[in-house]
Amino acid sequence: MTHLTTMTASRALDRIADWQTALRAENKSPGTICLYADGATRYLRWCADGNLLPMSRAVLNSWIAGLLDGGSSPGTARIRQLAVRRFASWLTAGGEIHADPFPGVKAPRYEPPLVEPLTDGELRALLATCAVHDDRAGKGARPEDTLNDRRDEAIIRIMFETAIRSGELVDLQLDDLDLIGRLATIRRGKGGRGRVIPIGQATAQALLVYLAHREQHPLAASPDLWLGNRGQKFGREGLSRALRRRAKRAGVQGFRPHRLRHTAAHRWLAAGGSESGLMAIAGWTRSDMLVRYTRAGASERAADEARRLNLGDL
Repeated sequence: MTHLTTMTASRALDRIADWQTALRAENKSPGTICLYADGATRYLRWCADGNLLPMSRAVLNSWIAGLLDGGSSPGTARIRQLAVRRFASWLTAGGEIHADPFPGVKAPRYEPPLVEPLTDGELRALLATCAVHDDRAGKGARPEDTLNDRRDEAIIRIMFETAIRSGELVDLQLDDLDLIGRLATIRRGKGGRGRVIPIGQATAQALLVYLAHREQHPLAASPDLWLGNRGQKFGREGLSRALRRRAKRAGVQGFRPHRLRHTAAHRWLAAGGSESGLMAIAGWTRSDMLVRYTRAGASERAADEARRLNLGDL
C-alpha cells in the first residue's frame, strides 16, 4: 500500500493499462474507457511535467482551474476530473493507496448547452445531398460516390428517426439488422446496456438500397454494417466527416452529428410519442437526460399541445 502523498505520476501512469482492463471487465463501453483513460493520462502527464504528486486535491484543483482558464469548456473539464477521480477510486479499492484522495471534490459547474433540433426543411436538405453525385469530370458517378450517397442517406435517416448514438451507429453489424421486422439491435450501448430499436419503412428501404451497393465493396464480407472509401472501414471520424460534408452542402449551419439525436428526441415528442417510449429507444435510464435532450423545443411542443387541447373553450 502506498501513502497517497507519495505515489508519483510515473508510477500512476504505469497503472493506466491495468485500469483499462478492469474497466473492460466491468463491461464499460469502449467510448467510456477511452474517455476515462484519456482524461487520467492527461492529468498524470501534466503532473509529471511539473514534478507534482497527483493524489492531491490541491493539485487536481489546480489542473482543472488551468483547463478552464485555458479555454476548455466546463463539460470537458468535468469529464476529465471525473476520469481522475474514478482512477483514484480504483487505486484505493485495490489497496494501492490507503484512502481516496478526492472525496467531496466538486465537479466544475456545467450547464448543458441548448441544442436546437434540426427543422424538417434542414433534414430534407441533408437528404437531398445524398441524391446528388459529385460529377466534376462529367463522366458519371463513380461507384464509391454512389455507395457513399446511399450509405449517408441510410445513416441520416436512422439517426433522426431512432436517436441512436454515433458510437452505437458505427458499431452496428450486418447481423444486427432485421429488415423484415424493421428492427436494429444495439448490442452494447452506454453503460454496457443493449436494446432493440424500431426503424420505419423509409429507413428500411434506404438500408436495403445501401446494402445492394455495399455488395460491390472490397470489404463486402466484413461483418461491419458501414463501409468507407477505398476499401476502408467506417468509424466515428468517418461518420463525422461524412455528415459535416453533407451539412455544408445543404447549407445547415452549426451542424454537429449529435444534433441528429436531439432532433430525433424532439420529433418523437412533437409527434405525440410518450416520454417512456422515447427513453426506451434512446437508451436513457434517467429522466433528466430526456429533459436535457428535448428542452430546446419544449415551448414549441407545449404550444402545439395547448392548441390541440383548447382548454379555454367552454
